[in-house]
Amino acid sequence: MNSNNTDALRDTWLMFQREHDCSIDRMLCDPLLRQQYLDAAQQATGISDEQALLWRTVNLRKRKQLPARMR
Repeated sequence: MNSNNTDALRDTWLMFQREHDCSIDRMLCDPLLRQQYLDAAQQATGISDEQALLWRTVNLRKRKQLPARMR
C-alpha cells in the first residue's frame, strides 16, 4: 500500500471511529460496522480487497499509527 492509501485508510478509520465511537476490535466483530467501514475504506483508498483493508487497518494499530479508542 502506498503512503497515499495508508493516509486515506488512517483518515477513514479516524472518521469512522469518531462517528461510531468504537474500537477496531468491535468494528471487526460487528458485521454491520465492519461493512460500513469497508465501504468507506474502499471508497477512500480504491482498494477492493476487504481482507487486505482489514489487515492493513490492524497493522496500523499494531504499529501505533492509530490512536487508542477515543473517550
